[in-house]
Formats: sequence, structure tokens, C-alpha cells
Amino acid sequence: MENEKISRWTWDIFRWIRPHHIIKTFKHPERAIREIKYRYTFTSKARFAVDLLSVPRNLVSSVLNELHSSDLSSTLECQIERHPASSGRGPMGEEAELLYLCVRLLKPALVVETGVGAGFSTIFILQALKKNNHGKLYSIDFYKDDERCGWIIPSDLKNRWKLIRGLSRQALNPLLEQLGPIDIFMHDSDHSYENMMTEFRTVWPFLKSGGIFLAHDVGRNDALFDFCKEVNFSWWRARTYPVLAGLRKT
Repeated sequence: MENEKISRWTWDIFRWIRPHHIIKTFKHPERAIREIKYRYTFTSKARFAVDLLSVPRNLVSSVLNELHSSDLSSTLECQIERHPASSGRGPMGEEAELLYLCVRLLKPALVVETGVGAGFSTIFILQALKKNNHGKLYSIDFYKDDERCGWIIPSDLKNRWKLIRGLSRQALNPLLEQLGPIDIFMHDSDHSYENMMTEFRTVWPFLKSGGIFLAHDVGRNDALFDFCKEVNFSWWRARTYPVLAGLRKT
């Protein structure tokens, strides 16, 4: 039994401290610092929601069971069969379930996201809004082709969805000025440092106290770390899973 524990710990250490990461550490020390900070906030899917939303674990489990027993998976499969795989960006994977959790448990009136692509993340948000029977999602994306942007979203979910065409750096502030305070923000558009910082700085003043701030692919650069410093938000209060970060504004 003791040998099994040692073997498991050895595997966990190897899994977290991978050889190629060690090599990159010597070449790029700043990347190593980012990895350490990022890994500190990394958590399980359930813990992500529990910590971010301040809800009991049994409630999170109940909502996840609700999602897994819904017809969303079959809806996704049906939509994918009707469209070519190249029609937009790929799915977020299990991170999309966290979007469902946040929307179902926070019960927001206004959700704003940047970046739609095929619509994998969007469909989870809209499914939760439908289940809540409350709230609306506003999405910004630069796709000009109606057939490509949000192709996976079935028509019965679109009544709570408004798509704004354009680049987020041009369309986000006017949208927020129109909407006023929002409950949840989700970044999944251009992941360059400049664009992420622009979106984060634009959205934060419009996010309600207690609102949820989500950003995808945060490990690509230091944008979220630097932004947290700007708004005096301790990075250690953030949660990540696997490349989705979540903050709750106080």
C-alpha cells in the first residue's frame, strides 16, 4: 500500500512538473513564474464552481447531473452531423460545463461574451438561460458569414441570444454603454495580450459587484495577471480549470 502511494505521488509530480516545462523554464524564466501562479489556482471542476460562486458542493453536483441528463449532448451531436468540422473553432471541452454551472447558479439577467466561432460555449450559456427561464446573452464576433458563426446553436435557443457583428475592441464598449451593469462576462475572442487587456479594462467597470468574470486561454500571456494587479484583485483568489479562469468581483 505504501509503495502504491509513493508511486502515485511520483506520477503526480511528473505530471505537474513535466521535462519540457523544466527546459522551457531555463529558456524563459518569466514563463516559469506564470506557470507557478497558474498552477496554484488550478482546481477541479466542482471546486471551481464552489469557490467562485460560494455554493455548496452538493448543489454543484446536482446541476452537473441535470446537465448530463439533459438532451444537450444529443443536440450537439445532431448539429455537428449537419455541418462540416471546419465550420468555426473547436469546442471548449469540459470547461463549457463551467459556463453552464455559473449561469444556472448565478441566474444572471445579462451575460456578455466575446468570441463565438462555432458556438460551443454559447450553447451551454443559452441552455442554462433557457433552464432559468431568465436572462439574455449578448455575443460579439467578427464572422461575416451567417452560416459559420454560431452554426451549432439550434434555433430553439436563439430567442435569448443577440449576436453583434464586429471586433470586440470596437463593439464591446458601445454594447456595455447600452446595457449598463452586467452579471457575467466571458472572454474567448482574440487572445493577444493587447486585445485581452482592452476587453478586461473595458468590461470591469460594467461588471456588477458579485458578478463573474471568465476568460479562456489565459495561460497564453500575462494579460490576466497584469490586469489583476491593475484592479487590485489578488490572483490567488482566482480559479482556473484547465485554461478557463474565473474571478468574482467584490
